[in-house]
Amino acid sequence: MKLKKYIIFILVLTLTGMFSCTDLEETVLDEQLGTDLVNNPDNIEALINPPYGSLRRTIEWYDYWALQEVSTDEVIIPTRGTDWYDNGDWQQLHLQTWTADHGRMKNVWEALSQGMSRANTAIYYIGQFDQDATTEQFINEARFLRAYFMYLINDLYGQVPFREADELDFSISPTVLSRKEAADYIIAELKAILPNLKTKSAVGSERVTQGAAKALLAKVYLNYEVYAGEAKWTEAIQYCDELINSENYAVADDYWTMFQKDVVDHPEFILRVPMDDKVDMGSGSVWVNFTLHYAQTFGNITSLWNGPSTTKTFFETWDQENDVRFYDDRNIDELGFNQGFMVGQQYGVDGTALEQRNGDPLIFVPEINLGSSPENAGIRVNKFAPNANTERQFSSPNDVPIMRISDIYLMRAEAKLRNGDANGALTDVNYIRERRSAAGKTLPVLSAVTLDNILDERGFELYWEGLRRQDLVRFGKFGDAWQEKPATDATKALFPLPTSAVDVNENLTQNPGYN
Repeated sequence: MKLKKYIIFILVLTLTGMFSCTDLEETVLDEQLGTDLVNNPDNIEALINPPYGSLRRTIEWYDYWALQEVSTDEVIIPTRGTDWYDNGDWQQLHLQTWTADHGRMKNVWEALSQGMSRANTAIYYIGQFDQDATTEQFINEARFLRAYFMYLINDLYGQVPFREADELDFSISPTVLSRKEAADYIIAELKAILPNLKTKSAVGSERVTQGAAKALLAKVYLNYEVYAGEAKWTEAIQYCDELINSENYAVADDYWTMFQKDVVDHPEFILRVPMDDKVDMGSGSVWVNFTLHYAQTFGNITSLWNGPSTTKTFFETWDQENDVRFYDDRNIDELGFNQGFMVGQQYGVDGTALEQRNGDPLIFVPEINLGSSPENAGIRVNKFAPNANTERQFSSPNDVPIMRISDIYLMRAEAKLRNGDANGALTDVNYIRERRSAAGKTLPVLSAVTLDNILDERGFELYWEGLRRQDLVRFGKFGDAWQEKPATDATKALFPLPTSAVDVNENLTQNPGYN
């Protein structure tokens, strides 16, 4: 099903009015053609594919990923001359000075709302077919996907416009669930569908499985204190236990195997977004183009944008000598650069020392001025290995995990520590660290563990995977100062509702700090 996820029947997408809560313009579907499409059971995959396709919006660097990463200490996008100003969008994300009219707020709200809408479309129309094992399976997968998009909206914005799939009077604005109401709904929905989902061994990690439902339950429970003011550590531990004990997943002994090109599946992966550079997929998830310097061309990759870097603040938390997650050079002969953190003099594939456009050496340094930086400012990060010989340089050959088992171990460690089990937390953190030593080195295990240790370990394991903002909020660190950012107000832990959404739904109330 890998390519089918993205060879989507576009006509189905025009039915997204089933969850209309934004100012998206609806396209009128040709009545006869639309009826034939949605009423024919032979087109069932055309109905389930669109909500899966919406998962891709959660890994595109300029939308959801940007809100979760550029707003944190893991990513900074400085303005370089006339490049990367973009109406101040990236500076505002880093400084946490965004408003309700910031472009990313609207784009992400609409992308996630569309995901919910597509899931509702699938639930409703597949529910009209004669029911069998296949229709039941797809409806349950669509219900999970709806819950997942609700979880993302709730996490970012703190309230979720919602209508059931069979609520077809779109002249009525959707009900708005509070943060606690949304979290409780998601939990109930996941528990209802979990027994009827398949396992990873049956359908792989590109499809919704029991493991994905348990992972999402664990994530909601882990963040429940943020969402509802009540701790649910025991419940988070329960679902982490079930995943870890299931034997369906395994922590990688070679960390970088997850991030090579054309990795179709991996023992770490619980749920992934399938990608492919054999078709045109757009530039939203091309992981080297947006960070590498213009001169770092290789193979058929000739368009590089010299953008995002990591902050000195985050960079200096690392054991740069002993942690394999910091640096890997297995592809350097093909690419000219390493995976992980790129610092210092950069070289071409032929070993030539590269230069900036002004002729100065291309030496990546941690010093950055957010408003005006030279070309070499900022340590770059490349987690996913590209395909140097691709015929489509703006399509990614890297399937992207959005849930993986190492995250679950660290979630369990955090929940255990918060729940009073320091020894259990230490065991889980060290289980990960024991597998993350660089070649010929030993990454020291910890003799005791604190919450700060766990937050650091989550950064080492999961950096640039779209989780940092949620982690910093849960650990009470999101408002801290870091490179080129002063301390900010606690209200920034929630993003503002986009003005366009508030204007069309009278049930929405703008979040505190943004009126």
